[in-house]
This record gives sequence, C-alpha cells and structure tokens, in this order.
Amino acid sequence: MSTQDLTVTQAVAYAVLYALDIEAGAAWKAWAHIWLKGDDRSAASAQMAAAGASTPTAKNAANAARLLVEATQMQTEAAMLMSENRNASWQLDQYELRNEQCLRQGAARLLISAVQIRAASRTSGLVSAVANRAIRTMAP
Repeated sequence: MSTQDLTVTQAVAYAVLYALDIEAGAAWKAWAHIWLKGDDRSAASAQMAAAGASTPTAKNAANAARLLVEATQMQTEAAMLMSENRNASWQLDQYELRNEQCLRQGAARLLISAVQIRAASRTSGLVSAVANRAIRTMAP
C-alpha cells in the first residue's frame, strides 16, 4: 500500500502513531490515544497537543490533526455555500421566469388594448363619416 492509497485521516493517524514511538511527553501521548480512538478530534485539543509536544515529529502530527479538522470544516462550509448558491441561482431563475411571464402578459394586454383602440377609432371614424354625410344631406 502506498501513501497515495491513504485517506487524509489515515495519513494523519499514521503520523500520530509514528510520533507516539518518539514522543516522551505523557500529555501528548494521552492526547494521541484519545485522538486515535476518535473521542476528541477537535482543532483546539490538537493545537494544545502541538504546543506541548517535545519533538518536531509529535508537533507536526498534532498540527496535521488540527489542519485536518480545519480542512473538513472548510469543506463543509464550501458545500453549504455551493448549496446556497444553487438555491439562490434557482430563485433568481424563478424570478426571471416570473418577470418574463409578467412582461409577456403586459405586452399581450397592451397589444389587445391597441387593437381595441384601433377598432374603436375606425368605428368612431366610420360613425363620424356617416354623421358628416347625414349632416351634408340634411343641410339646406
């Protein structure tokens, strides 16, 4: 198995296990056992373990554990933001669709009104022409 086959969590666990053999500090070893069991994988506890480490290997392993937590949190936030973006995009599409529908309805009503006005003006023009003829024929 190569390191490319490991997940990030497995690689951090490997680093913690490796550092357990080198680290002499009891507090760091206690943190490592708790982290490996999965009881406390918080960034704060990993940061405290890194600060209390007596070897660079143990410090790096604890920092890797902290960064794993932070990266996971960022992934979660990114996924939530992408979901919110998709939702906002969908809402924007719905608003645009509704706006198009309203504009089409408004344009259709305007066209109907224009046709009605044209018909009314033709009718009133026809009535005016008939009235004018009648007036001319009745005039002495």
